[in-house]
Amino acid sequence: MMTEKKLLASDDIDPLVIFAPEEPGLQWQRISGMAVLDEASQELEVCRMSCMTLAEAKAFAATDDRISFFFYVKHYAIMYHHYVLHAGDVIFFSGTPVLHAEPGADCFEKPAAPDSKLSITAAPGNNWVSVQAQLQVPFLSSEQAHAYLWPCLRPGQDNNVENMDGGLQAVLSYSPASSASGPGDHAGWWVCGQYVHAGGQQKTAQTCFGGPSMPVKPGDILSCRIVYDAASRSWLQTITNTENNNSVSFPVSVKQKPGQAHDRNTVSFSLENLSQARHRHLHQCLSLFNVIIKTKYPQSNLGQGLNNLPYVDHARLCENQNSLHISRIILYSPMQDVR
Repeated sequence: MMTEKKLLASDDIDPLVIFAPEEPGLQWQRISGMAVLDEASQELEVCRMSCMTLAEAKAFAATDDRISFFFYVKHYAIMYHHYVLHAGDVIFFSGTPVLHAEPGADCFEKPAAPDSKLSITAAPGNNWVSVQAQLQVPFLSSEQAHAYLWPCLRPGQDNNVENMDGGLQAVLSYSPASSASGPGDHAGWWVCGQYVHAGGQQKTAQTCFGGPSMPVKPGDILSCRIVYDAASRSWLQTITNTENNNSVSFPVSVKQKPGQAHDRNTVSFSLENLSQARHRHLHQCLSLFNVIIKTKYPQSNLGQGLNNLPYVDHARLCENQNSLHISRIILYSPMQDVR
């Protein structure tokens, strides 16, 4: 993936941007001389702004998961019905609108983790003790495609830490109305804590245990926490809807089997698109933000290299060296359709 290191090419300097250099953070893929000019893509437009610098446009788009990319007008651009855009005008889009050649504008696509997954591994002999992250329930969904989004913790083997061969997951999911047949089923978006055990043998069936589920609605901000309690030797998953303070909890205590090798010691942030058809993918981006993950022991190289990833925004290790903070992780499947 290309990374955008400068605001405009040297022969393309715009006075609106030369006084506002970019802050470190998400790196965008620049598609030069392209814009969204056809009326067919109008339904995918999120909003439009005027008199923005490129740095301001990127910062605005980075915080809104509805936006997958935007185009920025450097000089002027003529849209459908002969509507003229001027320098500093920006139009933000979800999904994958069709791009057309336009010398007066550039498109910028939001970066995304390959395969919609980011994993961070602790050092041998160290252990994760907690992970917390926030996420927003999607607004746009293209026929409400099936999708799972979760932070997942898979602890390591030191000091008899529990739950060695499976993953603790705070899962946000969507179910169509047709599948909500029982009193406990939800139509639409819902969230719950889960423990997923895939087994060590090829023939071992995957098992999944879940706690109580909670219906949520588009735009809700969910706070997910997975914490190890040394006193009870168990894990507690808690998911809180910050819009109304409703919450669900799921305690898990999974014991190590004698002789079982426990080499998994990772925290993962994943998006799984269950729909294979392209037109049923979620239109918008998805991300996790305000992420805090902690280890039992200090680790000076924890999170090393994360800030070099284009889809990670502002990762920093605290002074105690066992708490890693990440502002945002972008997870979605970017797709371009250029004519």
